[in-house]
Amino acid sequence: MQHDRVTAVGGVTRTPGAPRHAASAAPASAAPASANGLLGGRQPLSRAGKIALAFAITSGLITHGYHLFEYPLWNTDEGIYVERAWAVIREGRLSPQTYYYDHAPAGWLLLALWEILLPRQFETFGNPVNSGRVLMLIMHAGSVFLLFEIARRLSGGGLLAPLITTFFFNFSPLAIYYQRMILLDNIMIFWVLLSIYLLLRREKRLFTGLWSGLVFGISVLTKENAIFFGPTIYYLLSRQTKDYPNRKFVLTFWMFAACASILIYFLFATLKGELFPPQLDFNLDHQPQGHVSLLYEMWYQIHRTQGTLFAHGSYLYTIWLPKDGFLFGAGSVATLIALYLGWRDKERNLGFLVAGTLALEIAFYLARGSVILDFYVIPLIPMFALNIGLVGDRVLRRVFARTARVAIPLVLACVATFLFLPTGDYVIVHGEHGVLKLADVYYLPLTYLQQEEIAWVRAHIPPDDKIITDDDIWVQLHDVRPYYPYAQSHWNAASDPPIRNKIFGAKWYNIDYIVLSNGMKHAMILNNTGGQEGYILDALDYHSIEVWHASRGNVKLAIYRVQK
Repeated sequence: MQHDRVTAVGGVTRTPGAPRHAASAAPASAAPASANGLLGGRQPLSRAGKIALAFAITSGLITHGYHLFEYPLWNTDEGIYVERAWAVIREGRLSPQTYYYDHAPAGWLLLALWEILLPRQFETFGNPVNSGRVLMLIMHAGSVFLLFEIARRLSGGGLLAPLITTFFFNFSPLAIYYQRMILLDNIMIFWVLLSIYLLLRREKRLFTGLWSGLVFGISVLTKENAIFFGPTIYYLLSRQTKDYPNRKFVLTFWMFAACASILIYFLFATLKGELFPPQLDFNLDHQPQGHVSLLYEMWYQIHRTQGTLFAHGSYLYTIWLPKDGFLFGAGSVATLIALYLGWRDKERNLGFLVAGTLALEIAFYLARGSVILDFYVIPLIPMFALNIGLVGDRVLRRVFARTARVAIPLVLACVATFLFLPTGDYVIVHGEHGVLKLADVYYLPLTYLQQEEIAWVRAHIPPDDKIITDDDIWVQLHDVRPYYPYAQSHWNAASDPPIRNKIFGAKWYNIDYIVLSNGMKHAMILNNTGGQEGYILDALDYHSIEVWHASRGNVKLAIYRVQK
């Protein structure tokens, strides 16, 4: 069956066969969305567009790839996902310890597949964390392509919106800091962007919803908070197919594919007998004994609280705003503008409504009052960048509609301010005594401290000693000879019964060494609400002596030998 197609020409839409002069007669400041609210479709890149896309991807590879193995420190969560990928390859299970269903496994299954393809697997790039960071770099390049195309299609086919969007996605210090790390949020956002792109890339086709829904389901199985993007993606599909005779099939295919892929996770837990807790005990005061449970873990996560995001001392004020206040300020304003324009005229400004609600959904997730970790900001970064790109494109096209020559130098001046002036703090920053220097993400080496820590362990600690450490060096101690089979993270030594009771007996004198990573003691204190970390803290505070330490700035590492 042949259907009419709506294509975009210079930001103005027309139907094939319509006179060309009808399209050219529209003013340059016309809204980019078509009269019937459709977005995307066939919008092939021009030569200038291909150059712009190549610049976006190349700049992303440079900003995220340069200094990749040196900064930031390998952190706990990176170590956790690498060791779970290690367990998939080496042991054929989802975790080397008890798997608590704290996260769905699609993220580290992808990481495991990547490691299998590498010639030396985990040691291909030195430390095992480095190989995972290379995968994050590749996925970032893919996300840049997807975000570029999404911004281009939501804005009507121009190049200004995608260039502004990918600029902040590539150069924001906040983005570089977190997007280099092996975090489920970085993998999840790639799948979310791909799900949106599939709806915008193709015109009305029967299986468009199926593939987009399947990819969205994978994003949820990577990191559960992807579910917050579901309403906007489904709404976009609904609007894209509102005049399509097979609309109900497309919508049903999307819902079926998304739900079916997610239900595989529940089926896995059911087949293992771990869907429900023993005796259907959902008491949050104590964890049910007998076996782990998917539904209990979900119930526990729903009821976790940690104050408000806007409280004094939250990550918003201590990390996110100091790293990139402009992205947060401009992104918040642009999101409000996009929501206003989109809600006021859903037909002509559908792209604004989509971008605005995507940012609003993840902002709601962050502000709802549950437990927030610092890297939970990752999904907000591309959505803020997208809104800044769309609103910036609209403002510049309206203000400089008749004087485009002024707009280009203005944009270039803004880029230069961010990149080369210390007022932007993107590349050049003020150091001590006002001295200008490169930003930490391009200059400060930190992971060498952890390399020295590992080297000391191998040189001075026997492989059969019982060691309390953090997850950041776990795989290095278990995958490279000599192996340290009794080196366990403090999290598992405190909370995983087989490790806590069988290896350490929950007694301080069964610990030989404590390898203290940056901030590890603070994490142990926070995790000691039920006293589970007590025997480790007892060994550290009262029965050990420091035998090695290294520091740089606020980063401090140390190794303690327990005196018995």
